[in-house]
Amino acid sequence: MNELAKNIFVETNYTGVNVGAILTYKGPIAIDVPTFPRDARDWAMRLHRLNQYPLQFVILTDYSGDRTLNTRWLSAPTITHEQTAVRLNSYDKRYPLSFSESLNARYPDRGREFNNTPVERPAISFEQKLALFKGSREICLIAAPGPTTGNIWVYVPDTAVLFTGDTLVVNAHPLLNDGSCQQWLASLDRLADWPEPLNAIVPGRGPVCSQSAIQPVRDFLRQMQDRARQHWQHQQPREDLARYVSEFASQFPPGDLPVDWVKRQIKQSLERVYDEIKLDQTNTTSSDT
Repeated sequence: MNELAKNIFVETNYTGVNVGAILTYKGPIAIDVPTFPRDARDWAMRLHRLNQYPLQFVILTDYSGDRTLNTRWLSAPTITHEQTAVRLNSYDKRYPLSFSESLNARYPDRGREFNNTPVERPAISFEQKLALFKGSREICLIAAPGPTTGNIWVYVPDTAVLFTGDTLVVNAHPLLNDGSCQQWLASLDRLADWPEPLNAIVPGRGPVCSQSAIQPVRDFLRQMQDRARQHWQHQQPREDLARYVSEFASQFPPGDLPVDWVKRQIKQSLERVYDEIKLDQTNTTSSDT
């Protein structure tokens, strides 16, 4: 666990996603939850050691299974974007089997850690912005749609530290399976034009970074848009988008993820961008007639 600024902590060494903590005078506030149960339990114990007070909240930066499956191990009320709340409240008593199946495909050696995990319902949700005040510390939660419609940022103004969730990933493929490429690019533009200097940015995955990490993600997404737009304009079949997968797969290292899994996710991302462009072009044509 590294202390980025006074009472602002981050852990980037768990498999899966980055997690953080903000220490307040009443106890820690956690940002996201480790992907695997054993890591989540370890994180809960480490947070407990930070001070004598119990965990105040768990802030989830999106609704992906990587971040939500193990919320129960932290035993604290959760705060999410309203789209994440809608998604979590739509589940029955257990998280979808697809969550654990996806993680099993990525990390087959750790699949046995999962079981039927009960859903943790959000205690608080918001639409655009939410400010938390703990003593003299302000914590700003900001909607930033992109990889999912429920993505949020966590900003601590007095330290100029920003947690971006998967809006920004470093040395990893930006994957779009349940969001909007255009909204994601707009969120990246907002991040690039942040009105004040940022001392540190904690991405959803990868090492702590600066705003220089924005451009590789932005280039990747714009390239996807270009390829999908050309494909649509040339009236080529949607299934033929697979021809571009190798081009995108080579741009970032797969890390500890299976290469075949990464390529499938890239293909799905291309298909989502294609569908987004097709819908936009169709609506534009309809409005012009």
